[in-house]
Amino acid sequence: MRAWLVWTVKELKQHIGEAYNLNSSCMRVVMKEKEYWSDTSVSDISDVGGTLNEILDMRGHNTLLLYVSSDPKDYQKEFNDSWTYKCIEFHFNWILMDIRIPPGPEATPTTTTTRKGRITMKIISMEEENKGKERKIQVQVDKRITLAQLKKELVPLIGIPPTGFRVYRVNGYKLKNLDEILMNLSESKLIVRLGRALQVGEHRIKLYLLQVNSIEFCEFMMESIFTEDTSVREFKKQIIEEAKVQGIDCVLKLDKMRLRKKNRVSPGRVYLHDKMIDTSKEIYVEPLKGPEKEKDKGQIEVYVIRWHPSQCSVDPTEEIILDIYNRMHVINKLSELSGVPAEYISYSEGISFPVGISCLDIENKLKWYSITSYTYSFGLHDDGCVIYYKDNREKMKELTDKERLEIQEAEEARSVNLMFHHVHVQSVNDYLYFSVYSGIIL
Repeated sequence: MRAWLVWTVKELKQHIGEAYNLNSSCMRVVMKEKEYWSDTSVSDISDVGGTLNEILDMRGHNTLLLYVSSDPKDYQKEFNDSWTYKCIEFHFNWILMDIRIPPGPEATPTTTTTRKGRITMKIISMEEENKGKERKIQVQVDKRITLAQLKKELVPLIGIPPTGFRVYRVNGYKLKNLDEILMNLSESKLIVRLGRALQVGEHRIKLYLLQVNSIEFCEFMMESIFTEDTSVREFKKQIIEEAKVQGIDCVLKLDKMRLRKKNRVSPGRVYLHDKMIDTSKEIYVEPLKGPEKEKDKGQIEVYVIRWHPSQCSVDPTEEIILDIYNRMHVINKLSELSGVPAEYISYSEGISFPVGISCLDIENKLKWYSITSYTYSFGLHDDGCVIYYKDNREKMKELTDKERLEIQEAEEARSVNLMFHHVHVQSVNDYLYFSVYSGIIL
């Protein structure tokens, strides 16, 4: 509504009462003061004398924002104890935040009181996301508290001390200043990640679960901390314990797992037990069906996929360990694995994992070598390459149009799932206007 600067507060209350059918005798008029670095102040001007213009001049304002309530019982209370004050204080000093946190203790909507007896955070909702690997909570938070105080409030939800986790913006930027108050943050969405601050000589590394026969073969596990003098064997033990603590759904055993370099999404060199962990930012954790077979740095681990031309299909990915870079050695290894006599084994050149060739193209677009070939080229330069092999006595199946279409549709669906998994980021003249809020402000 429009108010004239020459009005007194009493006259203003009368006009508001007439305009909104409110009782002016128990009306409380509250004025917003200037904001300070960590607080917003309000004053009850219900009984202040003088005109609105004089009130503005006295407080150095050129505009006037007022909050109004009319309740006989609430009017009898001291202003700082009144429901009006609590509603306005909530309106000014509380923000709604979305925070992603790791799995942890169960929680229900509740409140905590740690700041001079006042409520500082209230849980509005909580739901599991990403197959239970994280939780999204929506909370109302007093924006005058610091980041350190917010971390303290999150402890019951995460289950570890504040030193055991860090807070990030959604763009991945870590919030380092624990004394910064929340009202100075430019966004209301945060991410909590487990892991303490680094000490001298320590490095943080991201661990990814490698499951070569799964569409989601590259899956983030957790972050961990190691020192440069940590052996691969000791780091494996550390990973097993940390995975248990964090509730990661994966069976890891010391003699049935390997650590290996992560080259973007491709698995690289296998880290042997007696070596030290290097300062890579990311590594793969690969569960194995049996004990680790690669024992020496001169060996090469190769993924192998058996191709069945007569069925136009492939078997699940397996592996062989090469002791020497020799054609007959590879053929003999494939023969041992498959039971196919060596003279009937044909194999392809090494390609990078993950492979993207269609079953419709394997037979004709790959170059095949056998025991009788004059030349051969494996393309096996490091751990993690892939070769196809087959029993060359099998004849290629003659596909019908329907069968060809079914294969194409199945492979396209898998390709979409794979893509989805990895692509896994704003006073004038002599009168003024002001807003009138009546009733409860939330």
